[in-house]
Amino acid sequence: MPPDTADANASRKPADTAQPVDANTDDEQAAEAQPAAGLRSPVDYLGDLCGRHQIVLLGDQIGVRQHVLLLADALAELADNGVANFAWEFTNSRRQAELDALIDAPDWDDRACADLFVDLLGVGFGYQEYADVLHAVWQHNDAERRREADRRPIRVVALGLPTYVEDPDLLDGRSAAELELRNWSLGGHYRDISAVHAAGVLTSEVLRKGERALVYMNIAATTTRLVEWADGVPTASAGNLLWRWMGDGCRRVVFHGAVADTAATQRAEELISHSPEGRAGAELRFGLDLAASTLGSVAMTEVRGSLDGTDASLRLRDVADGYLYLGPRADWSPCALIPQLITPENFPSAEARYRALDPRPTPYTHDELEEVRRTGQLELSAAWPSLPAPPEAPKRRFARFRGHRN
Repeated sequence: MPPDTADANASRKPADTAQPVDANTDDEQAAEAQPAAGLRSPVDYLGDLCGRHQIVLLGDQIGVRQHVLLLADALAELADNGVANFAWEFTNSRRQAELDALIDAPDWDDRACADLFVDLLGVGFGYQEYADVLHAVWQHNDAERRREADRRPIRVVALGLPTYVEDPDLLDGRSAAELELRNWSLGGHYRDISAVHAAGVLTSEVLRKGERALVYMNIAATTTRLVEWADGVPTASAGNLLWRWMGDGCRRVVFHGAVADTAATQRAEELISHSPEGRAGAELRFGLDLAASTLGSVAMTEVRGSLDGTDASLRLRDVADGYLYLGPRADWSPCALIPQLITPENFPSAEARYRALDPRPTPYTHDELEEVRRTGQLELSAAWPSLPAPPEAPKRRFARFRGHRN
């Protein structure tokens, strides 16, 4: 069984009750229920939630610059709330020893950091902002080492699962990126196997130690109560497995716009823009619980799944427990490539790994691999959920009065 969460609940902070209000709410009532200073910052909200629950799953799309930068900014707040682990899927778990050595080293090593991401070449995580998160963890731990007492280091736990065969010759011309081949090589459905893998790593590296973790993964891997369906078949996620084991000890938070439901994203932005804070014209950034908020009532029209085994209409509060808003979906920008990621030393292994993903008889050149990286970075935004439709321009009214001037 997971460690008892009673201690965490006993020290629970007051609930965050400040929520954006519906556009139709009376202004005076809204001002009374929602003071301007009531909204929690994303970092404060995330730290508080992690302090009240043992596992907090943070779901996101790949390569959103603003979201990854927030993680680096949140480290001190996480440590203040007793979080000892930051887990993610963007370095492979087989490189955990190298990751620990990088984070605990007396001096920062840019090259060792970059080499961790070469292991994921072709999947697309060789981005500078992800490396900056590791550097921020190293800086945090370096400062903690200098403290005389009450040290609060943070460990990075790698959840990535290899998705390819190392030797392209073993593939006989097939691509290791093909789902059928990954299912065969891993002995089961790849998504299910990766879910079991991530849940198992978190169990051994975090839960059995009685520690807390913020878990940053792709949006599909973080579902908890919600079981999504693909082609009429229910899928499993790491969040599903953990929530059914831990219950209230596990919570899911999503970034605004990360859930692939354009209509829901548009409706959320409308509610936020018409709230007192949104109408004030200031840049809004906040985190909140969805259970008692107007945002939680936003209907989902594209997300399909079940909470109890039957297919039913869903609302945002069914999809997630918490919500982070850093700005409109249209403001997203992609992460930048790590410069000089591929070197003469790591090129042979990087080329072999990529040729396993995209087989051909002749090896790839260094320039070709760099072009693959550039193309992948340019295509990041195309993989994100669609943007909400822009608001319609107001109709001009002068024509209706033209006849009265004659």
